[in-house]
Amino acid sequence: MQRFSRYAPLELKAHPDPGTEDRSGPTLTLGSLFTMLVTVGGDDVPPEYVAACRDIDPAAWYLGQDLETILNKLEDRDPALPELIGRNIYFMFRTQLHELGIKTATDFMVQLPAMWTFATRGDSGTWHATMKGARHAIVESRQPFNCHFEAGGLRGFIEALDGYDVEITHSTCIRNGAPFCTLDTRWQE
Repeated sequence: MQRFSRYAPLELKAHPDPGTEDRSGPTLTLGSLFTMLVTVGGDDVPPEYVAACRDIDPAAWYLGQDLETILNKLEDRDPALPELIGRNIYFMFRTQLHELGIKTATDFMVQLPAMWTFATRGDSGTWHATMKGARHAIVESRQPFNCHFEAGGLRGFIEALDGYDVEITHSTCIRNGAPFCTLDTRWQE
């Protein structure tokens, strides 16, 4: 799995879509995520990043390192921002999830590995969820993106599917040298 630098100069150059089958090459993320990030982040996103993202093609693929640089800058401003922004972005996907037949948080946990493959390109790592009972999953995330943003995204997806009182315990973390992040996730429906 590719590892990102905490900061790198923004490239924001569109890359061809290598498809979901080829998981080699640079980690790529969809341009629409950058657009949502600078919109949801509002005044917390530095103006130079907003300006840099202005010409992004939402349907094109961009280096994941660019997203990581922006998320880490936000985390420096306020450590809670990546999780809050991730939650607010992914909460908006209820309709798309329902169109895919994903109606509950448990459905989402079952589909999580496939959703990650669909949402990223290149050497972007993996997600795996093991159900431990009704409304309880152990999620293992071996991926290079800001894990606080991803935990917020997980919370947002659960809430978009009518979950509430979501509790996520980030018990192991790649940032602290663990081989993956463990997100012990519980919710009510």
